[in-house]
Amino acid sequence: MIGLELSPAYAAAAARDPLAAFFAKGSGAHVALAPGPQGGLTVWTETGPATAACLRLDGVNAATRLSWRETLTCALRKVYPVAAFGLSAGWSQLQSSGSGLSGSYTGNRAISTSSLAATVSVTVDRAKPYDLWICFTGRTSGGYCRVDIDGGQALVDAIGDPAGLGFKAFSTHTATDMQRRRSIRVATGLTGTHVVLLSHGGVATPGGNSLMIEALALSADLSDDGILPPVWQPATSYVMGDEVQWQGTFYAARATGISGTMPPAHLSGIGGDGALDWRADNRPTYPQFQAIDYASEREYAARIVIDGAATEIGGQTHGNETLVSRSVTVDAAPFVPAIVGTGLRVGAEIVSVENTTWQRGSGGDIGECQMTRRITPGEVRHDVQVTATGPAATFEWLYLGMLPLVHWDGESAAVAVQHVRGPENSVSLADFAGQTPANIGFGATTRLGLSGRGVTGDLVYGCQAAPSPVPGNLIGPVTTFLRPNIEGHGATGSLDWIAKAYVAADLPAETLMQAGDVIGFSSRHIIAVNPVQA
Repeated sequence: MIGLELSPAYAAAAARDPLAAFFAKGSGAHVALAPGPQGGLTVWTETGPATAACLRLDGVNAATRLSWRETLTCALRKVYPVAAFGLSAGWSQLQSSGSGLSGSYTGNRAISTSSLAATVSVTVDRAKPYDLWICFTGRTSGGYCRVDIDGGQALVDAIGDPAGLGFKAFSTHTATDMQRRRSIRVATGLTGTHVVLLSHGGVATPGGNSLMIEALALSADLSDDGILPPVWQPATSYVMGDEVQWQGTFYAARATGISGTMPPAHLSGIGGDGALDWRADNRPTYPQFQAIDYASEREYAARIVIDGAATEIGGQTHGNETLVSRSVTVDAAPFVPAIVGTGLRVGAEIVSVENTTWQRGSGGDIGECQMTRRITPGEVRHDVQVTATGPAATFEWLYLGMLPLVHWDGESAAVAVQHVRGPENSVSLADFAGQTPANIGFGATTRLGLSGRGVTGDLVYGCQAAPSPVPGNLIGPVTTFLRPNIEGHGATGSLDWIAKAYVAADLPAETLMQAGDVIGFSSRHIIAVNPVQA
């Protein structure tokens, strides 16, 4: 008989991590910071090639900490709007009734023609390699649009001859009239400066002879100009429909003229700068956004009981924490808003440190809290530590991290998050259409993964929340669960289908937090997007 003996150095192969793919960062290199409405901040973090996530940090209540209250994904494009076009005779200029997905079919400024002699010339430039898109409005009467680059079609490699025309073109026909904000990729792998000529390619069948063009766009990153409307400037000439931004709100000129001396400050409707009127919106026409979550607290939240009275604590939503101090830096330098260009301060790392005091709803301090938010390309991390100052309190619940999400985004009319994955089970949100089911438990895991498909590409999102290794930490095990359809909606219409996952501290009912006690925890959000090439 032959005996077998395992070497002491032998180790069994490590088990495959079922959530590893959700915590692999995208290929982004930049983050950026800008003011947000009402004292908030807007954070951008690249999530892949020519894609980014836009985070809105709510600052409505200046006396408490900033709250991460919304996440949008977008395809980053360096946009050449109508103002950059050289137009032949035969074009008419249009202005739409609103910007953003929900209020516009053309964007703020577009051009239209049915003349077979009409042409558009645009000079584009980028040092890094780029693809080229044409942004247009689909029409039931849409015709063919021919594309030439540098006087020929050799570089037009992403479209062909659709109907034996003898040249490369694309049809602007769509079965739905005035289908807003369409785009088509017409060339790939360009570098440097090129002259793009658009011309009428003839009547399309089905369709007609109408063309409506909005913009040209190049694949870009956060360091490029033209990815957002420029910051408003005083005493500057604007044409009706031109877009600008100020303090996180986007504005479209209501007339042609010279701007005034005071920037627009209204958050909705129409207001002025002392000379021109501007229409306000919370989105620019470009880039195109899709929501992957909704306005809800995510950093942490707690309900504590003192002398029989309950108090909820947590940012703008739950309140009862007073801001003591705040510092915000980009690449270790204090954040100063940009007042020209895209309005973005671009870097590799954003750090905000906020010190707050947790308080009882009836008044009186409970503890001192410090939260450090660190944003790098594709990752947002929060580190929180609370030192109790008394009186003694018990927790009804303490969420170390929360993950609001959208299955159906009513604004873009598209499915966003499709699946929620734990280490041992996966939930398909589509299984709960029209229902308000009970919570779905994922057990003692500290990690979850989201996957989906939206207008900007394949979404992969990992979330982790866990106790920190601080001495004497009251927090031990955690329990993670999902509310898969909070309002019983379906995947149609203008109403969002919202859901939310929670990583909860599994505290025994008798646990007291007394003066001198410490709780510490952290949460990480990893977002990657693989863009759809279209």
